Amino acid sequence: MIWKKITVAIPNDFDPEIISDVFMRVGANGTEMVDDEDKSVKTKINSYFDEKNYNTKILTELEAQINKLTDFGFDITGVEVSVSDLDDKSWENEWKQYYHPVQISRYLTVVPNWVDYQPKNPGERIITMDPGKSFGTGTHSTTFSCMQALEMILGQSKSLYDVGTGSGILSIQARQLGVSDIKAFDLDKEAVRAAKENIQLNPGCEDIEVYENSLLDGVNGKVDVIVANILADVILQFVPQIDEHLNKNGFVILSGIINEKEALITDKMTEIGFIVVEVLHLKGWSTLICRRKEEYEAEDGAILR
Repeated sequence: MIWKKITVAIPNDFDPEIISDVFMRVGANGTEMVDDEDKSVKTKINSYFDEKNYNTKILTELEAQINKLTDFGFDITGVEVSVSDLDDKSWENEWKQYYHPVQISRYLTVVPNWVDYQPKNPGERIITMDPGKSFGTGTHSTTFSCMQALEMILGQSKSLYDVGTGSGILSIQARQLGVSDIKAFDLDKEAVRAAKENIQLNPGCEDIEVYENSLLDGVNGKVDVIVANILADVILQFVPQIDEHLNKNGFVILSGIINEKEALITDKMTEIGFIVVEVLHLKGWSTLICRRKEEYEAEDGAILR
């Protein structure tokens, strides 16, 4: 199979996370950032599309989205887009040279499935992933922050919906931290397949259910925690579904939000009676931990578990 590698080269003072956001807007499942040893050379952000899912409209839309960045005050001078072809073997090597174990916290490390990794701390848990499968390997700021937020709030939570699961990493983490009832959803067929395959790489996670579904459309039931690591524009569409699917005293984690759109999401959550109790900022991205306002105000003690 031939893969299309789209590369966006940016000046070293341009925030690469903004380009990652643009890639996801046009359908990319993930990105990689490459810094040349020569710091005078531009940083490169790459994404890969298989020949079945690539067409020239992706490139056209990518360039259009980059041009629109000027509307938000970004200087795109020096930003360059290029396309190249890779065969399967080259694709595999491209991914492997950039992915290494990622320590999320003292007790949680994400490890590529080809690496023989030994825990370095007592009680350290390992999440095994195939980084080439789908977006969400712990290296991107949104995934990293989501994982830290989950570790902060899960407590004794027993149930979780993972909306826009991507690689399945957040569902796997939730099971590692004791959540027994987990359902994951993604609109992308390839993401659903990738999540299922990654889940099978992690003993004890095999019964996590993954569904091809748009947000929580048609889903019945409530859970203790809802996590959604998706784009801000999609979160705005998702917010009205949250309250009806969340148990009393439940938590919501929303990520995939560039800093410039954080206020939009905060205001939208306020409209449905929720309050943002904590925000994690990392490399231009915001991750919000939310609760119902009345439950937060009635809390006697710590607001996080």
